[in-house]
Amino acid sequence: MPSSSPTLILAPMRGITTMHYRRAFVRHFQGLDIEMAPFIPTVSAERINPKLLKDVLPENQSGLPMIPQVIGNNADDFVQMNIALADLGYTEVNWNLGCPHKPIRKKRRGSGLLPFPDTVDQILNEVCERSPVKISVKVRLGVSDKSELIKLIPVLNQFPLSEVIIHPRTAEQMYEGHVDLNAFDEAFQALEHTVCYNGDINDPAFFQTLEKRFPTIQRFMLGRGLLANPFLCEQIKQSSISHIAMYEKPIPRIRAFHDDLVDQYEAVLHGDHPVLGKMKEFWTYQATHLSNGRKMFKKLKKAQKLSTYKAIVAEFLADAEWQA
Repeated sequence: MPSSSPTLILAPMRGITTMHYRRAFVRHFQGLDIEMAPFIPTVSAERINPKLLKDVLPENQSGLPMIPQVIGNNADDFVQMNIALADLGYTEVNWNLGCPHKPIRKKRRGSGLLPFPDTVDQILNEVCERSPVKISVKVRLGVSDKSELIKLIPVLNQFPLSEVIIHPRTAEQMYEGHVDLNAFDEAFQALEHTVCYNGDINDPAFFQTLEKRFPTIQRFMLGRGLLANPFLCEQIKQSSISHIAMYEKPIPRIRAFHDDLVDQYEAVLHGDHPVLGKMKEFWTYQATHLSNGRKMFKKLKKAQKLSTYKAIVAEFLADAEWQA
């Protein structure tokens, strides 16, 4: 039978799910169990620049368990980064083998490593032997060929990975088209590790479809669906979060979340422009379920001053309705 209380994990989305976003989210919404921070690039240096680690410093976190993610293709640099993260108190690091962006994969980082099982083998062999922390991996089906993950699985099964997170699309698909649940199933059956599902969990109905089809999977990663609907974890876990009145005053909760995030960015970013950049990106997802979200976002995109932006948000949220 499906788990009554699945483990829900926030997906790492570079530039979006920052420590500021994660802190605000956890203050205003419930049901999330674990966070994964956006990837940190490995670097060829024994002394790692502290700026690279700022987003994962323990004092900057929300209070939920958090897993840092690393991207790179050099075992020595990977181990060095893991040592630095272990020094901060982390016991697990996720290796990004799924980033679909072309500039990343052209450098054989992220999903760009999927077609090269021998390279992955060599890196994991060194890292698993020398790393002071556990290693999990996040993958896609391949770059353009869905069989690339299947060919990589015998390599992954050789190592003591704590988890394999699968987004069942190719890198070239980016986020277009549909997830391939048949390809996911094939990989799931072949893997000898704990598997976490990631991709297109946009509503409770699709989540329930996943639970019925894969009743032994206990771990699910939520990304764009959760950014668009921050109530999603509460909806999925409504039986175990009975004290929450679902959808009671949703717009005031969205407004409080938004204001918290704006305040945090105003405190650390200099000038209107960088704050506006962050908040306009926030609304690309968050406006999805607002009755007047499309009109609001169209107007927000033209805002050049933070005062103008805030006035537009206040105006539209005053008349908005939440549409599940």
